[in-house]
This record gives sequence, C-alpha cells and structure tokens, in this order.
Amino acid sequence: MSDRIKSWIKRLARALDLSRRITLNLLFLALLASALWLAFAQGSDEIKDQTVLVLSLQGRLVEAPSNEDKEQWLIDIINEDKREVVLPELLQSLRAAAKDAKISKALLLTDGFEGGGLASMDELAKGLAEFRTSGKSIIAWGTRFDQRQYLIASQATEVFMHPMGELLIEGFGRRRNYYRDALDRLGITPHLIRVGAYKSAGEPWVANRPSQQALEAEAHVISDLWKRYSHDIEKARNLPEGRIDALMASLPNALQNLGGDAGKLALAWKLVDGLQPYPELRERLIREGVKEESYRSFRQISSKHYAALNPPKSEGDYIGVLVLEGEIRERGSGAQVIGGRESAEKIRKAAEDEKLKALVLRVDSPGGSAVGSEFIRHALERFRQSGKPVVVSMGDLAASGGYWIALSADRIIAHPNTITGSIGVFGLLPTAQGLMDKLSIRTGGYQSHWLAGAYDPRVDLDPRMKSLVESRIQHIYKDFIDLTAKSRNQSQSRIEQLAQGRIWSGAQAQAHQLVDELGGLDAAIASARKLLADAASTDGSKEDGAKAKARAKTVSSMSVRYLQPDSAWIGERLKRWFGSSLQMLGRGPKSEAFESQTSHDPIKGLLAEVYHEGRWALQWLGSEERWSAQAHCFCSVEP
Repeated sequence: MSDRIKSWIKRLARALDLSRRITLNLLFLALLASALWLAFAQGSDEIKDQTVLVLSLQGRLVEAPSNEDKEQWLIDIINEDKREVVLPELLQSLRAAAKDAKISKALLLTDGFEGGGLASMDELAKGLAEFRTSGKSIIAWGTRFDQRQYLIASQATEVFMHPMGELLIEGFGRRRNYYRDALDRLGITPHLIRVGAYKSAGEPWVANRPSQQALEAEAHVISDLWKRYSHDIEKARNLPEGRIDALMASLPNALQNLGGDAGKLALAWKLVDGLQPYPELRERLIREGVKEESYRSFRQISSKHYAALNPPKSEGDYIGVLVLEGEIRERGSGAQVIGGRESAEKIRKAAEDEKLKALVLRVDSPGGSAVGSEFIRHALERFRQSGKPVVVSMGDLAASGGYWIALSADRIIAHPNTITGSIGVFGLLPTAQGLMDKLSIRTGGYQSHWLAGAYDPRVDLDPRMKSLVESRIQHIYKDFIDLTAKSRNQSQSRIEQLAQGRIWSGAQAQAHQLVDELGGLDAAIASARKLLADAASTDGSKEDGAKAKARAKTVSSMSVRYLQPDSAWIGERLKRWFGSSLQMLGRGPKSEAFESQTSHDPIKGLLAEVYHEGRWALQWLGSEERWSAQAHCFCSVEP
C-alpha cells in the first residue's frame, strides 16, 4: 500500500514539475514577444480620416508629471480620471494635429479642469490659437465654466455650455491665513527674522493682517495680471475693451432680469455660442464626421494617445529642456519638490552629454532653501563654462529662490504673467515656552556651552542665537543682491531698490531689467538656438556663405528633448503597451469622452491651505535646513 502511495506522489511531483516548466516557458515567450513589440512597434496605430482630437482636460495643469519614473503610472492608466494635465504633452499633440490631414477638428472638454498658473494657462491658450490658424476648428463644451476653464474655452471657434450651467468670472485676489492670535492662545512665540520691507512670506506667523507693504506689492502685480486676463478674453471673443469689467459690474441686475437663468445670460452677453447638452453635441459631431460603431460615437482620438503616436525626434544633437517645478530644498524629490543636490547632479550629467548643445531650464518655483538654490545656480555656472549656453524660461512663478537659480543663465525669459522677483531672505524660529507652561511641563539640564540648546523650542530664544541667525540672513541677502547686480549688469544700489522682497509680474520685471525678454518656452528655445548660431559665427574661423547657411540650418533643425530619468524610455513603451491592451478591452485612451464634474469647495480649500502651511512649517522645523535662511515667496496668483 505504501509503494502505491509513493508511486502516486512521484507521478504528482512529475506532473507539477511539468506544469511549472510549461508555465515558465509560456511566461518567457510572452515576455520575449512583449520585448520585441516594445522594441519595434512604432506608430502601429493607424489614424483614419476625419478623426476628432479630443482634449479632455482632467486635473491640474503642470509642466511635468509628478509621478514621473514611479510605479504610479500603471494606476494612472487604469484610472482615466488622472488629475494632471501635462502642458508639453498637450502642446505637442496640438502642433502635430495641426499638420495632420486626418485630424479634422478638436473637441475641448473643460469639466474637471483645475487650471494652473497664468503663464502656463496662457501658453496653452496660445497653443489652441495656433491650432486654429491652421484652418481647423475647435469646439469647446462644459457643464459650467469657472474663470480658469473659460480662459481656455474662450480660445475655441465655438463655445457651448449645458443649458443649466453658469459662467462665473470672479476677478483676481488672494487671501492668506494669519496665525498670530492662534499661536498666542497656544503659547507659541514665532521669532521672524527677515531682510526686505516687502518680504512677506513669514508675516502670517507673526501678524494678524497683511502689512501695508505686502498689500501694496500685491495690488501692483494683481492689477497688471487682471488687465492681461480680461484683455485676452475680450480679444478671443471679439468683445470691446473693458467689456468684462462692465459685465461684472452689471451682473446682479442682469441675472435678476433673466429670472436667474445664468445660461441665457452668458449667451446674451456673447460669452458662449450656444446652450446644449453633451449628447446633442455628440450627435452633431457624428453627422459632421464619421460614426464609429465600436463605441457608438464619432471617430476620435485622445490628445494623450495622439502624443504617444507622434513622439519628438530623439536622434542627433539636441537642445535639452529641464523642468524644475516646486519648492526648493537642499535635497529631496517627489511631487512639487526640487532637490538642490539632485538637480545639480542632473545639470552636471547634461554638461557631459556631447549631443546636448544647449540647456533650457524651465523654472516654476516659489523658491525655498537658499542653499539648495545656490547648488542649482552654481551647477548652471559650471555648465556654461563647458561652452554650452543656458537659457532660463520662467513659468507661472520664479520668485525668490526661483529667481536666484536663474542668475547664472545667458538669457532669462519670463512670461508677461510670470510672478518673479521677491529678492529677500527670512528665517523663522518659533518657541513654545507658553505652551509648556499651559501644560505644566518643565524642562532643564546641563550644557557645556551656551550654544548647546541655544535654540530649543521649549524655552525662550536666546538673544545670542537670534543675533547669529540675523547675521547669517544679512549675509545671504547681501549675496543675493551681489549676484543679481553682477548678473543683470546693474549697480547694487539699483538692485537694492528693486529688491526688499518685492514681487513683480514678468512684464514689470522686464521694464526693470530683471529679465531679458518676454515669452514662453518656445521663445526660450528660440533664444537657445540663436545663442548657438551666434557662437558658431563668432568662433574665429572663416567660412563662406554656404557653410554659414548650412550651420545655421543645422541649429534651426536641432531637436528638443525633455531631460528625463534613465528609465523613462522603457516606461513610455510599457505605458503604450498597457494602454493598447486596455483599449482592446474598451478601457483605453480612445474610449468615448465622458462628462465629469468638479467642485471648488471653499471649506475644503481653507482646510487644505491650513494643512499645507502647517505641514510646511513642521517639515522645515524638523529638517536640517531649519538653521538655513529661506529664499521663499508665498506669492502665487492663479485665476
């Protein structure tokens, strides 16, 4: 009996071993087939005639994906409600589609669009306008429009809204929370040390209201930005100058006269071209185009899928674009974080790349650590010593430390709506002796020197420690002034007048010669090409006209590439592979555009702001940078 059991066990073991081998071989063949597909499948998706490019703007407008080079991208593919709109990817789709005879028009869906800074929003608006100049139309539709969504939708050939929707333009303004009374109640004393009368980044911790200098600086910038916003809307909708301000002033009576019907009011004011539900618009697009039975709608392709089918050139010499977006720290990585050491290392590697001929640094940062900012600035200085030009392109915000890192560039180009400047430094050292007293907690101990425990938040700040920090901050502020004066070829006294922590719009900064010219990322790339061409023509060698023209042509045709982590290539291929597989299952990027809604809850916004500011303070106090001066600006303005 035992022999029969042993025999059955042996047979079972052989069967399991055979199954294991077959499974592993099949898995190996599947991986091999996938690898071959990833290596050779280029442009296998065919776009048919009369295809509509669908621009479904879901989430916040960003310069670079926050989950780049992380496993999160797989979740993003499965979850179509990704909360980021990547600006370069969208512009790439629009430019390629404008030249593609198979793309008949574009459909712009703004439900769920959370907007971004004014500079990046304007670059997207200009991309849509360029698409229209190709002779192709854009149809925009939304359940409702806030002023972020409407700025983009107004660029369309036709704008439609749901009959029960509303269009709300509020104007610009910013409020901040002030915590002095709350901290007093808790027994926490914030010690703010700053240089610059307009350096207001630390004010919320030591005051109950904004200072007069802060209000003056904000009014100067916000008024300029609002004027540009309203002008752009009026130009796009063919409205007379000043019409937006006049409509906002008459809104209460006008809405009451129409019985509260906000849709009819938007139509009467010619802000939209029609009121209709999305299904009716879908039927129109089917009539004007081609019906696809596979998903019972018009023939279409998403902008994300279209961008993947039209990647930029990746061979030969190129101009590199490095995006720095977020707060600057000495070290770190992740969403909205710029690590000074990590960014400096990227720049060093870029300098060693023989095919990279120029660097465009796209900056969207309120600043942060002065030391982290200097790491990046110094790396750019060494990059230029390699003989390659550097151009800084300022995005929505390039203030304080964000301006500091631009000071080693050959050219600084700001968008007219960029917020920049804020040349100032501050430090914050809170103590909580009052809180300790309220909790009846006592502290004590022996120190060999006064500096041991000179800053202990459980006791009052030692005046000698405060003096040390003040000296340090004064020194860093002087460095900031000196670097700016040298970079901008101006006197220190002149820069001192423009500094003091004051913020400027890009247009105002150019008027004060803090930046070289106005424009977006395209202007920065064009400037890099010009610097390369100028360097070639002044290298001391004599060449005839034909050779000079050939060299200029080489520079003008040089490709542009975003500098990404080393694994980005395989990651992009894997995204396409999974995306195509999901598409066959009806889940991919060609699936029918759906209506989504978003709400801007003011209570949630308040709680999020308090949480963000509190988290920033706690993270900073818990880091080794708490002794460092902060070149930071809490000065973003968004529509």
